[in-house]
Amino acid sequence: MNARERFLAVFDDINRKSLDKIPTHVQYITEGFISEYKHEVMQDYHGTLFNNMYFDIPHILGFESIFAPFPLSYKIRSIKVLDKEGNIIKIKEDGQSLKRKSDYYEGGFIDSIEILEDLWAKLKIIDNSNNITKSINHFKKLAPFIFPVLIVDGIFDRVWRSMGMSLFSRNFRKNTKLYKRLIEFYAELARINIEGLINATGDKGKVITLLDDVAFKGRTMLSKERWNQDFLPCYKEILSMILDANLIPIIHTDGNPTELISSFQSAGFKGLQGWEGGADPQYINDHFPEFVIIGFGDVSHILPFGDQKQIEFHVKKLIDILKENRHFIIGPSTVIFQKISLKNVRIFINTVKKYGIY
Repeated sequence: MNARERFLAVFDDINRKSLDKIPTHVQYITEGFISEYKHEVMQDYHGTLFNNMYFDIPHILGFESIFAPFPLSYKIRSIKVLDKEGNIIKIKEDGQSLKRKSDYYEGGFIDSIEILEDLWAKLKIIDNSNNITKSINHFKKLAPFIFPVLIVDGIFDRVWRSMGMSLFSRNFRKNTKLYKRLIEFYAELARINIEGLINATGDKGKVITLLDDVAFKGRTMLSKERWNQDFLPCYKEILSMILDANLIPIIHTDGNPTELISSFQSAGFKGLQGWEGGADPQYINDHFPEFVIIGFGDVSHILPFGDQKQIEFHVKKLIDILKENRHFIIGPSTVIFQKISLKNVRIFINTVKKYGIY
């Protein structure tokens, strides 16, 4: 089986039985890691390359799938707002200052219904089918070697980031009009992008991931009851469109999402990528046997700081628990970043290769 076939087999009751080994996945590999290890990774490699480090490096390292964005089907012009110091800044749909971009989240500036409605008025749906088609056709060429798993922004994560956590908490608790309208806004943006993808390429992308961080390392950020009340209806509508197009919907979240898995299933999600911090693989396997598990490799302690024995033990334990169910795609729970050494990544992949054979 090639990389694409292996990834998709996990979601198929018949093809799952023919899996030759556990598939591997990585969200992406950071520029810092690539800059530090690029020469060492590539110096003795003579296989297939794609002239794109985003795909080349994980492919050489042994990952068979990776998150991949596709062109958007909307544009939103920036608007001017005042920050807390009274300075004029420009923001777009994410609520972030266009001039203050950094690697760190800075808090959002959509703090009133008027600002949101102003942004919404600047929304323009565009026909981006040519660029979408080019991207999906390019991904199709990569797929036998490293399968691009399509990604699009979700809802909850964008809502709280657009306001900042403090303001979000107050609006969430009071269930305000601003909070409800933000949910509608980001659900609409997700729907537009997915509809644009489907209209351009049908089911060629095969798998689409909604990126929506809903959990901390120890628990979810909201209760199951509130997720069901506030977000389940939106996701059911969006996922019905995905499923009707014969695409496979999965969700990504950081943290421990255990409390929400049954709700994700009710919405129509077929699996989840992440499983960072606190989730119990045995519990997930026992209670949600039909749900596809993608990730679970510990990036907080084991991968960045573990020695060979610790990494091997961690991988073998995950494989012992999750392998036979054949609903498992192994990989880091989040990204490969600079503090994770190349040596440890290779130990991780080599252990998967050794013990992940069916």
